[in-house]
Amino acid sequence: MSDKTIEIYYDIADIPGLSDRSDFSAQALDFRNAAMDHIEAALIAADAGDWQGAEIGAGEVNFGFSVDDFDQAEAVVRQAVAGTRFENIREIVRHAFTEEELASLEAATADIKPLGFFGLIGLLLFKRMPKRFRNG
Repeated sequence: MSDKTIEIYYDIADIPGLSDRSDFSAQALDFRNAAMDHIEAALIAADAGDWQGAEIGAGEVNFGFSVDDFDQAEAVVRQAVAGTRFENIREIVRHAFTEEELASLEAATADIKPLGFFGLIGLLLFKRMPKRFRNG
């Protein structure tokens, strides 16, 4: 058994109709959310996938879905976006993790403390990990 996901990527520069093409553009975020909702509705209707997460930055927007069958999910996605403003997908990336790989990741991260809000702010502002997360 494995855990399968697909991630759908769009380049912000290639999204039609945007006047703001910056990495964290509100227009790109709106496009991502609309595309994600459109595709999610199609995947749910086909019983082919469930939403898992989304990101924006580095000149792209992306979002992912948990799926059982890569080929079916990708076909549903391609059909759902055909002829819409969402059809200019850069790529669809497939990921599959076995139970052993997931268990290994869980074991490797068991002792990691969450950063929390102030830890994240410190990382962003000072470009270094807070002292409590560094070794030594």
